[in-house]
Amino acid sequence: MHTALIERIRTHRRILANRWSKALIEAPGASAWWRDAERTDRLLFAGLEALIEAVNSGNDELFAAFASRLSQEAFAVQVPPNEVIRAILTGKVIVTEFLTEPDAAPGLDVATVQSLDRAVSAGLLEGIRRHERQRERRLLTAQEQLEQLRDRLRRQVVVDPATGLYNANYFSIAVRREVRRSQRFGRVFSLALVAPDKDDAVRETSGDDGLRALSITLADVLTRCTRQVDLRAALGAVRFGLILPETPMEGAFVLAERIRVAVEQQAFTLPDHPSPVAQTVSIGLASFPRDAEDDRGLLARLEEALARARGGGNTTVAAVSA
Repeated sequence: MHTALIERIRTHRRILANRWSKALIEAPGASAWWRDAERTDRLLFAGLEALIEAVNSGNDELFAAFASRLSQEAFAVQVPPNEVIRAILTGKVIVTEFLTEPDAAPGLDVATVQSLDRAVSAGLLEGIRRHERQRERRLLTAQEQLEQLRDRLRRQVVVDPATGLYNANYFSIAVRREVRRSQRFGRVFSLALVAPDKDDAVRETSGDDGLRALSITLADVLTRCTRQVDLRAALGAVRFGLILPETPMEGAFVLAERIRVAVEQQAFTLPDHPSPVAQTVSIGLASFPRDAEDDRGLLARLEEALARARGGGNTTVAAVSA
């Protein structure tokens, strides 16, 4: 590009930036974003300088970088991409008209037009690319947020909020599913029902907060004592259910005793209580297909076993086989 043309644009770049800004503000259907004249002037002044340097040096990336920034800022306030394209093309028109004015000397030559076209084309391409990258990133973020929301909703449906274990609804579904699986593959599994022996005393001394603290500590003991494949559920009223896959009654009894002893050795801290307290649990057991032919029968045997265990307290009782 002719040096005299570069100097002419540099000398009048503030005027050109104002023309560029005014053209965008007055364009039909222009977004309100352009109407902040001070900000738009500042942004387009930087764009004009980038265009001058790109044309002068032949480094089109200089104007492409400006176009990327323009696209990013426009996208952030939801200005449509066609307005970004119009803004970039308007800058070229402003410069071209300025260099073809009657008093412009020297006149606009072919080499200058080609340099302008290359720089503006690079800017258009980068502006569109930036918009697409931001749109894809926003969609990905929205999808991630949606998945997180779905996960929270799923957890609310199947997870007990106090203990983080599965809840009673999920426990009954899981028992039914485990019965079907065991029937199909000829496998055995066991259930355990765990309940504290002194929950009434906790309720009297510490109320609902005390029962919540008791449940959380018992849930921690159950998690430590069971396997990863075992399913643990908080059933409400400070009761817990366990599903023990591939475990006959003998193995379930060994596990239940391990839980019972661990609870005996655990110190329970209750709200507004001066010192840790001791607690014991009673555990009822039932196995499939030993004790019932379906999930309803199995759960009934399990409740009966727990009732007999609680009659003595701090003990494990197996169901009476049907």
